[in-house]
Amino acid sequence: MKRFALFLYRLILWVSLPGYLLCALSTYLPSTVCFFSDALALAYPFALGVLLLLLFFSLFRKRKRALLIALVILAGYRNLGNTIAFHPFAGRHTADSSAIKVLSWNVFFFLNDHSKAHDTAGSGLRKMVDLIRRSDADVLCFQEYHTINGSPHMISMDHILDSMGYRYKLFSGDEINKHWAGGIAHHGTMLLSRLPLTDSGRIFMGNEHAVWVDLQFRGKPLRIYTAHLSSLGLYADTAAQHANENVYEITYERKGSVARKIKHIALRHEEEAVILDSAFRASDKPLIFCADMNAVPTTYTYRKVRGNLQDAFLSAGFGLGQTYYGLSPTLRIDVCFADRRLKVSSCAVKAEHLSDHFPVLSSFRWKE
Repeated sequence: MKRFALFLYRLILWVSLPGYLLCALSTYLPSTVCFFSDALALAYPFALGVLLLLLFFSLFRKRKRALLIALVILAGYRNLGNTIAFHPFAGRHTADSSAIKVLSWNVFFFLNDHSKAHDTAGSGLRKMVDLIRRSDADVLCFQEYHTINGSPHMISMDHILDSMGYRYKLFSGDEINKHWAGGIAHHGTMLLSRLPLTDSGRIFMGNEHAVWVDLQFRGKPLRIYTAHLSSLGLYADTAAQHANENVYEITYERKGSVARKIKHIALRHEEEAVILDSAFRASDKPLIFCADMNAVPTTYTYRKVRGNLQDAFLSAGFGLGQTYYGLSPTLRIDVCFADRRLKVSSCAVKAEHLSDHFPVLSSFRWKE
């Protein structure tokens, strides 16, 4: 039994070492070069976890082997640094009059329940509104925003947010003028601000629009972007049929079509990343970018969009920072990037199961 355990340990070790190194290449490999690059990115945290366990056991058996494992882990330093944040005491928001606070959240259409008849104490929509109110953010960056205006039967999120002081706004206009319940439905990406806007614009990314606004923050110009990169939509065509089934079993059964969709979206993400990177380079103002990236931090897409910007969570967060609670606890697919002329005061992921994404609340101030 002991010999078998030793054999199994060695087998796992010598498979895991090259496997980890392969996964660590994901951030450098665009999908046009390596079609399974995004799959490697998704696998990286698990490969890291296996090596950390092997490192722990090797410390009690063979120190030289433990050193080898540690060196291999460090060889993937870029993916390692993008995966885990190490600031356990920096995530708390404190009153800071010199900071601008930004809330980024994929609100999942506000649960698609805007009926006034369902507007009761404790409803999901009311909890979401309460979270937004408690965040007391200066700027809201919403993806999958949805409102129905002018209907006597439906709640208008535009009206609610306007009453909270968010009077300045820019809507992506991806889906608009859809008549619904006697009103007009709007769906897309929305940026709202309590601070007056000096300029604004939209960027077409081939599927949806990113939006940006300029405002004055403590006497200096600041540009804020928000975007929603293409979703995988792996089961969108059969969601109703599989509502009560195990998602991993479905994935195995449909592995061919799932693989094709992952490849297709990875290629689209690469195109969207180039468009956003070009927009950032063309801007002469310090910027903040908030988005539902639909890509983890170990992907080429993340590296291309981030460029020389700082990731607010890595600068002032702790742990893995999961922002999407489906499938895996390693999925940090919602980000907030900031110009290096700004200092990240705080960044926290609010792990509240309201939307299918967790909101990310960050605050920034100018560097001295």
